[in-house]
Parts: sequence; C-alpha cells; structure tokens
Amino acid sequence: MKQDDYQGLIEQLLPLSQTPKFEVLLDKLTANEPNSAKLLIKMEIRRLMAPCNRTIDLRGKVDGECHEYDLHGKKHWLDDVAINYYYERLPLYNGQLTQGLWEDLHNTPNNFRVQHEKAKQSQQKGQGPVTDSAQTALLPEKLTFGSYLSRSESRIHYATQVLITLQSGQEVHGTTSDLSNSGCRVRVPAAFDYPPSSEVTVRFAALAKKYLDPDLEDGLSYRIIGVDQNNDSTSNAWLRLRLDTSSDAIKRALESEMASPDFRGKQDGEDKLLTLKLQSYEQSFLHHTSVLPLYFAQDKMAYVLKTRQNHSLWDYWHDERNQPVINHLFDPQRLSLLQVEGAANSQLLLYCFYVEKNKRRFFYSASPSEMSVEERQLFWKLGAKRTSWRAFKVTMSAITAADIERLQDVSPDWLNKLKTLTHVALVQDVTHHDAQQAYLSHPKPERSSQALRRFLHERNPVSQASLISSDMQPQRREPRYQYRSKVSLVHAEQGFMEGALLDFSSGGLNVALKQPFQGAKDDLISVSLDAFVKIDRRAPLVDMPYQVIRVSPKRNNIQLKLVNEAPNTRRRQYLRRLIEHNQEKLTVLDEILPDPPLVRAMHQLLLTRLTVQPYFIRRDNGVLSVSAVGINLPPSRLHRLLERAGGGRQISFYPLFGDKIHTRTHEVSRLSQPQKELIREYYVWMDMQDEIVRRVHTFADSEFESDDARRKFIELAQRGGLFAVLRNRMAPLAHAEQEINPEKLAALLQRDTHKARQLEDEFAALCAYGELVDVTDEVLMRLGC
Repeated sequence: MKQDDYQGLIEQLLPLSQTPKFEVLLDKLTANEPNSAKLLIKMEIRRLMAPCNRTIDLRGKVDGECHEYDLHGKKHWLDDVAINYYYERLPLYNGQLTQGLWEDLHNTPNNFRVQHEKAKQSQQKGQGPVTDSAQTALLPEKLTFGSYLSRSESRIHYATQVLITLQSGQEVHGTTSDLSNSGCRVRVPAAFDYPPSSEVTVRFAALAKKYLDPDLEDGLSYRIIGVDQNNDSTSNAWLRLRLDTSSDAIKRALESEMASPDFRGKQDGEDKLLTLKLQSYEQSFLHHTSVLPLYFAQDKMAYVLKTRQNHSLWDYWHDERNQPVINHLFDPQRLSLLQVEGAANSQLLLYCFYVEKNKRRFFYSASPSEMSVEERQLFWKLGAKRTSWRAFKVTMSAITAADIERLQDVSPDWLNKLKTLTHVALVQDVTHHDAQQAYLSHPKPERSSQALRRFLHERNPVSQASLISSDMQPQRREPRYQYRSKVSLVHAEQGFMEGALLDFSSGGLNVALKQPFQGAKDDLISVSLDAFVKIDRRAPLVDMPYQVIRVSPKRNNIQLKLVNEAPNTRRRQYLRRLIEHNQEKLTVLDEILPDPPLVRAMHQLLLTRLTVQPYFIRRDNGVLSVSAVGINLPPSRLHRLLERAGGGRQISFYPLFGDKIHTRTHEVSRLSQPQKELIREYYVWMDMQDEIVRRVHTFADSEFESDDARRKFIELAQRGGLFAVLRNRMAPLAHAEQEINPEKLAALLQRDTHKARQLEDEFAALCAYGELVDVTDEVLMRLGC
C-alpha cells in the first residue's frame, strides 16, 4: 500500500482528528481497507497534527521575497506564496501550527527544492514544459490596446504590505510598488485568479497601525484595471488597482509620509512612459493591420477607415467603374444576423467572387448559413476556380455607452455625429489561395447555376460611406487646379466624345461628358486639350493617351491619368511648365483631409475591438523573439488558446513558431530584400492531460502531402486535446522608432533620458509585424471534417 493512495482520505480526516467522532468516522471510511492501512492512516494523521514549535524561515529557499510575520507567538519569514498557502491550509489543521502545516509551507510550488525535483522528473520523462527557459523568446509582453493610464496626480514609489480580499473571499498578501490618491500597483502571488474589472478590498495594515486610521484598517474598495506579468519572477504578478471609494485616507497617509524627513520614496512618471509605449505600438498596428473597419449607423454604412495595408481589400469591392459597392455585402438579411440585439458581437463567414461580362463586374457572396449543402458545393465549384475567389470573416460589435464616454475625451467636437453610430464591422480576408483545390474537390451537385442568382449583388446604389485615411496625410501626389475648357476624347469602342475639363494636374484630368461613357476602368482614351492648343499651336497636347481610373455612377464624369510612356514625358513636362507660368491665374483645389479628432475616434473604436492577435518581432544581436502582443479584455478564444500554451497566465507563441522562429519568419525578417508579405496557415494540436499541455505539434499547411493527410491530423488532434488552425500574416517592419510621437518623446527625454532612450532602442530593434486569425471553422468546412 502506498500512502499517496490515501492522501485524500487523510486530508478529509485531519480537521476531525481531535473530536470524539474521529474513531467512528475512521472506521466507517476504512471499512473496506485492511487493518494495516487503517493503522498507517491513523499514524500519519497523528504525525501531521503534532504541534510544531519550530520557526519557519524560507529566506533563500523560495523564488520570492520573504517578509516577517508574527504567527502563533513567534516571528516567521514567509514569501507571498507561502503566506497565502498558510491561510488556505490553516483551517485544515484546526488553526494550529502543526508538523503538517510546517511541511506544506516548505513544499510550495516556488520552493527551489520542489522546482529542482520537478525539473529532474520532467527531464527523466523526456518531456519539458512548454514554458521552459528555452522558449522565453516566445513569451511576449501583453499590451492592452485602447486602454491608457490616465493619472490626475503623480504616483509615489512606496512599498507597504497590504491584504487584499478578492470577490471569491480569498485573502491575498501583497506589497505595493507605487501608490497615489486614486490607485496603486501591487505585487501579488501569481497562483491566484485576478479577474479584470472585479472589485477587491485592500487593507493597509502597516499604514493603519502607524496613523491609526480606521479606513485603512477596515479596507478600501479598489477595482482591478490590469494584471501584468512579472518579468523578474514567474511566482509573482502585478495588479493595477483604481480606488473606487471617496475616502481620503490614502491621501492623508501619503501627505504625512512625504512630510517626514526620512521619507525615501520618489515621484513616479512611469505612466507617461507606459502610455507613450502603448500608443507607439498601437500606431504601428494601425499602419500595418489588414483589417478593414466599417462604421454603421443602424443599417447605413457611414464611414470606412483605410490603412496602409487594407487598401487591397477595399479595392476588391469596387466595380468596373472603380466605384465602391461593399454596401451590398450587408443586405438587410445579413444585418439581422450580425446586429443581434443584446449580443456584444457576432461573426459571419462569407464566400465571395465576381464575374466580368460585357465590361460589367457582377459580385456574388454567400455565407454557409444562407445555403444548403448542395448550394454551398455549387457556389464553391463556380467560384473557387476564379482568381476573384475570396473568403471573408466579418465581425460586428455594438457601440456601447462606455465607447461613447471614451470618445467624449477623444473627439468632443464630433460627439453628436458619433452618437449616431451603432455598430463597427471588421472585415478580414482569410483566403488561402493555395487551398482553392480543396473547394473544387467536393462532388458537383446536380443543380443549375441559376440557383445562385439570389446571391448576386445589385449594382446600384454605390456606397455613400465616407472614406477616412488612417494616416491623416495628403493622398494626392500633386496639386489639382480648377480650370474649365472643352476637350475632345476618342474611345476605341465608343468613338468620338465631347467633354468639359473640370480640373487637371500634370498627370491627370477630371472630365464631364455630354453623353454617358460606355467603357470601364483601365480603358485607354485619346484626349486633346483643345483650349490649350488654340493658345499654342505647337503644344504637344493632341491625341494624348490617358487611362480611365474612375467612372461616376451615372457615367457622365470620368477621371483619367496620363499613361507612363516615353512619348508622354515631354507632354507632362509641358503641362508642368504651363502650370508654373500661370500659377496666379489657376485656382488650387485643396484636398479635404479628415479631421484628426474624427480619425482618433475611429482608431479608438478599432483598438478596443481586436479580431486579430497582433504581435511584434524584434532582433537583438541576430536573435529573434516575440517582444509584444496586443490584446483586448475579455480575452478571445485565440487569446485563451495561446495562454493555455503559456501555462495559463502568459501568452506563448510556441504553438505558432515552436523551435523554428528563424525558419518561419526568415522571409520577412531578413535584413536584405525582405518579402513584402507572408501568409501561411498552421495546424496546431495541443496534446493535453489533466488540463495541462504536454506537447504542442504544429505543421504548416504546405507540410501536408494531401488533404487526406490534413484530415487524418485533424481527426487525431480532436481526439487527444485542442485543435486550431491559425492564419499568420507577417510583414517587415523598418524604422519602427518613427511610430513614437516626437513631441511626447521629447517631453519624456526631459523627464527621464535613460527610459526615453530605452524606448527608442526597443522600437529600433523591431523587424517584423504579424497578426494571427483563428480560421479553424473555415478550414473544417473546407475539408469537410
């Protein structure tokens, strides 16, 4: 018989060992056990309950800082983990310091001896934990996007012991690192769960004893606004707390402490650094994300936010006139599925393609829930063979009163307009072009293609949403000048046309036509600027080849650009000289730029609604690591998956990169000629046992020999743990330090030069940006699993 087999029974009997019912209960619970087992259990309980008079001193024995505690009439030295374990196990030993309790406190998870024994056992089994030291490069710093530290007073570096009572009733000992009138930062044991936004009670025993303040003794109400990992010790975490009561007890105590001649605390400007760092990472995300944000006022699309990297997705939803028609993607039926009353957000997978016929572009789109199995297979058969085939993931979330409250600080002048917005839709392209054969491999149903006509989009009206540039920078390459004159145009199919010039530049024209234009975008037109030729007969402005870049919805207005051919160089130079010599006579058409407060409001609504997991890779002396990851709270399914790989609290990118971070990022992270963009799908299987990750198996989509091999891997993974397919998009980052606001950096330099330089160096080391999307459901449907 092994004593461990009876551990649960022993712990059940321990609290009753000194009661008259002990013998009766022992006989009852061990009725089916041999007498030797009964005797052994009784002896072990007697040993564990024996009084212990030894002092507990864990200094140098545990991974954590020990503090002096007065317990059972003696001075003891315990760390944060041990003191919490003490209060947790004390009722088991009837409130006495016994041999069992003494042993428990010397066997906490952060005890160096315990850690050494576990590592030795793990090494003997030939399997190490996912979060061992070899993978620390894949444990990034978590940054909560859209959430900033806003302090109305300076914080003071001040350490004092506190007792925190969680909502669950558990009491946690901690130590403050800084303190202010309205908040504090506390180091606490990492073993406990600290739900964000939950309310806690904090008792300042040391300060209460010193200043005899009942509020400090009874405790103040705080709210958890953030939980940060401790890079120096995995046993501890940092809680950021905000005061939720009107008491001035902390203010009075701080004023008394600062007035003392032996006060050694100092004012903290850490919030300025953290806010600037967070905003710089956010700015880099906004410049490099491929997500297309759409802002709705009920069923009407009001705004579209265009970034440097999502323009291809925006351009896809333009017809042959180069007019936006993405509004037809959100018909009333789909909006009813996406704008669910009471739901925080909803998702929809959409398959799309377009066909071109007689210089007209016709869009088709359908979600799996809108089609029967036969219709879906027919849709795949007709669409997946085309280059226009796309799969989109749409996430729509409601704009809440809390959002409007935040926007009141960001852009108060636009608040009345912003109050009309009700939803934000984020569109992601999750197409995997190398997998289009998987759609075509399904059997073709015996149905006519006419069954898909109900998924055909209308052509008009075009989208009236305002397009906002995220950069807030001019988009025109050169100024435009207002000028009215007659022009002659010749189209290869439509023939001769007459028009009136509205405005022009050295490289483009805006022309109003007398008759509707029958062509399409990219058509070539021969243009003669008759008015200019009458002034100068030698002007090379006759039969100039222009390319159509946009046609108005009514086809009575076209915009053209001069074709980049060698003969046109002379014509372009002539137009430039003409503009220079007539500057006083020409009226410049100023480009209308978006109002910065409005753009910041759009940014805020995007940053608090991450549908991707953005991350940043840095290079230090040739070594690559994942330095930071952007998150939102509450965590998404992908967030929880990566946290599971990191042991439950830290996010780990081991499921994505494993031991191959250099191999899987080389194309975009290399110093010479990095690839502009890299998109791959990774199949991840987390082998689990008792909710603990034993191993992680990751394969790139290209590493499977066939779809059957993929299906077998999925079947095996679903039987033995967690399975996910992650779409990883990466792009190179160059000169990321330019994302830091120069004015705020200059102010930080004056306050703390060392930290400002550290921030610059951190961003200068960034070499790649990536974003993860969970595409498990789409892949399972694609493969028919």
